[in-house]
Amino acid sequence: MNETLNNMSRGPIGGVIVTVLRMIGVALGLALMFISLPLAIVTPFVPVGLPLFVFGLLMLAGSSARAHRVITGFLKRHPGLWQRVRKLFGDKDEDENPTRPE
Repeated sequence: MNETLNNMSRGPIGGVIVTVLRMIGVALGLALMFISLPLAIVTPFVPVGLPLFVFGLLMLAGSSARAHRVITGFLKRHPGLWQRVRKLFGDKDEDENPTRPE
């Protein structure tokens, strides 16, 4: 997931620091997702809840390997949404990449 954190976690103290950072990321991501739900209902015409939910989801996916697998599995089951997310993060389509070996 995150090579910098994985390299830092090789020592005993680094492992504790990485675990605490991941726990904080998961807690903050879940908190943002829970806060965004009432905001999406209260302010339906001003989109505050949806971006907050997506940001919390990204934090959760970046902090937890299991959440990352669940989210990417969901996206791969829905190819249209998966292509939009890939384009959002700057990934090129497989058909557009001529240097890729067949």
